[in-house]
Amino acid sequence: MTSIKPRNIVVIGQGKVGQSLGNLFKLRGHTLTELNREYKEHFVKVAGADIVLICVNDDVIEEVCQILASELKAGAIVAHCSGALDSSVLVSAQQSDCFVASCHPLNTFPNLEASLTKFASTDHTSYLYAEGDREALEELLPMFEDTGFITQEIESAAKPLYHAACVFACNYLTSLMDMSIETARIAGLDEKQFWKSLQPLIQSTLNNIANGDTAAALSGPIARGDFQTVKKHLNVLEQESKSLTSNYASLGIRALEIAQRNGELKEDELSKLKKILGKPN
Repeated sequence: MTSIKPRNIVVIGQGKVGQSLGNLFKLRGHTLTELNREYKEHFVKVAGADIVLICVNDDVIEEVCQILASELKAGAIVAHCSGALDSSVLVSAQQSDCFVASCHPLNTFPNLEASLTKFASTDHTSYLYAEGDREALEELLPMFEDTGFITQEIESAAKPLYHAACVFACNYLTSLMDMSIETARIAGLDEKQFWKSLQPLIQSTLNNIANGDTAAALSGPIARGDFQTVKKHLNVLEQESKSLTSNYASLGIRALEIAQRNGELKEDELSKLKKILGKPN
């Protein structure tokens, strides 16, 4: 990694993201001041900061910036770590002659211990999506790259859709696994053992997507046009859980759309699957 000039960095918010990033900054020789949720009593500490990184809940980012704005030195960089919000919520810092950005570390932070372990070195290989003032990005992107991130720039208007894409891949994957485990439990299987047995299947699926695309990786009854099996699944799920039935059908419709990209299903197979899944022709 290239040598980065040490900066005086203030991190506001001592949750999982704030502490994890703070550790990386300290590891790379930056001077770090960490402020917890009592920051209002200590906000004068931002006066000499080169960089202020706001790592608090989305709904208070704008308020925090407004409180700090009068203490910021001209030319300082203020950034937040929200995935859904863009840098425009930091307009009060811009009005104090500062440069602003949003920098979203694309990884999961399930709990403090796991997060600190994951980001204990620069070998985490996480991506970071950023947008904002050019002056801020020219300073921040090399700094984050120095702490192990692979940086990507994103359009400000794209932030909500970008974050929704992340939620599909992470949060809703967790929801999907939860539904799988619930269905196995209803079938009388041991949850822990079943979850262990799923690991090779899940990893193989991820590998198949990585080696091709989602269409190439799709397998199972819908990919084969096996409408009788899909019908049987829906029948048994209907007896147990309306929620599982509805989710199975919704995901099945998406799987059918993916299968259609491959062009391997016959018209009668498509028609029968659409009817079973409740998808209009």
